[in-house]
Amino acid sequence: MTVEENNCPLCGKGNHCGIANGQKDCWCMTVYFPEEIFQAVPQELRKCICQKCLDTYKNTK
Repeated sequence: MTVEENNCPLCGKGNHCGIANGQKDCWCMTVYFPEEIFQAVPQELRKCICQKCLDTYKNTK
């Protein structure tokens, strides 16, 4: 299984990654990601997680 650079590895929808879109910065550089959220994604599929999945994860913990 592969994950496109612009898709969230959790939901498969657009992750709005600024770096992947050629920008200098990304929205994810200014928010906190709990370490546990990355454990939900296999190492080889780790890409930018979208803000919706991040918010959903934080609201369930």
